[in-house]
Amino acid sequence: MKLRVVCISVMMFLLIGCQPSLNPKEVSEAPFLSNRTVTKQINPLFFDSEAILQLNVPFEQFSSIVEWLNDETVLYTVDTATQSEVHTFNIRTGETSLFFVSDYPVLSVEANAAHKLFVIQTAPSFSEGNISVVDSDGELVTNWSFPASQDLVYSWNPYTDKQIAVSSFLEDWSYEGFLLDVVTKEKVEQEFANPFIQWIEEKKVGYIKWNQDEPSLSAPLYTFDLVTGNAQQLIENVIMFSAFSDYIMTVTNNSVVESMADYTFMKVNDVEVKKQFTAPLLSMYSNYLTPFYEYVDTSSLFYTFFPEESGSIESYTKAFQLVTFDVRSGELEVQMEGLENKPLKFSPNGVYCLYGHQFEQLIVIPNKKVVDLIDYS
Repeated sequence: MKLRVVCISVMMFLLIGCQPSLNPKEVSEAPFLSNRTVTKQINPLFFDSEAILQLNVPFEQFSSIVEWLNDETVLYTVDTATQSEVHTFNIRTGETSLFFVSDYPVLSVEANAAHKLFVIQTAPSFSEGNISVVDSDGELVTNWSFPASQDLVYSWNPYTDKQIAVSSFLEDWSYEGFLLDVVTKEKVEQEFANPFIQWIEEKKVGYIKWNQDEPSLSAPLYTFDLVTGNAQQLIENVIMFSAFSDYIMTVTNNSVVESMADYTFMKVNDVEVKKQFTAPLLSMYSNYLTPFYEYVDTSSLFYTFFPEESGSIESYTKAFQLVTFDVRSGELEVQMEGLENKPLKFSPNGVYCLYGHQFEQLIVIPNKKVVDLIDYS
């Protein structure tokens, strides 16, 4: 199974480029940003990092923390000799409970925007995929199987919270597109124009149109109407993009300094309204690597890591800053220093952030503290 995950990961990298990094455009050489004090007033006692409890779990069984159930409870997976299990863990009370059990390996768990429904992806075999949807109590709502699937890429529709777009990869790495409806339980074949799409409107998705015959460092960003089947170019050359509720974010080469990247945020309904920042750009093999990032909808804050300088990721040995960009005001602010570039996943209220390749650590945002979540027994 690990080989299959590696294969699809490599394919995703080749097709969509590197994933995810701020004051408007006047950042020339973009040195390490000077730190500034966060002005938001939050009760420090309530968010005391000392009150965060650790999860005690056998090392040989623990797989990963995978998702937030709510503002203070995470979901994590363990593998036993006969099944995969998803458990809950409250980081403040230490309470745990069994959430979901599968006879097959659990590959991923993802909440919808409201954190009321959760996709649980399992793999009955190397050539079959399965998607189950459960509610916040872990009760099964519906599920779909994907025969002859080598792997699945899926995305919740944040505008309905009841629809899922799925690309199912076949043995030759061609793909089939589907729309899943949680309410009607329907599974409908759907053309996507690209397997790696992101929702930008209720019935419209976006994708980067890479030329597979002539690899390049950037490509046009297109939108695709799921009803009419019409594709339209939105931006000529982008390195990567992401869609966040009312915003589309693109990363492009800075027009003045090629080793810098411009991060641009546009309103979905008016791409002329923009906020932008510039950051050092890291290269990786024959592509670019932008650091991990997350967007917190409740605060309109975009979090990412800033490298100290541009260059090759293979030779980069310095630390990163965790920075925020306020999409409404355009303000760029340093939150923490001396961190590594690792995945982030915020709690719904934006107070806590899972951090690490297994989300084994927690960043307490108001106190700017990193604490370990796992105590291996």
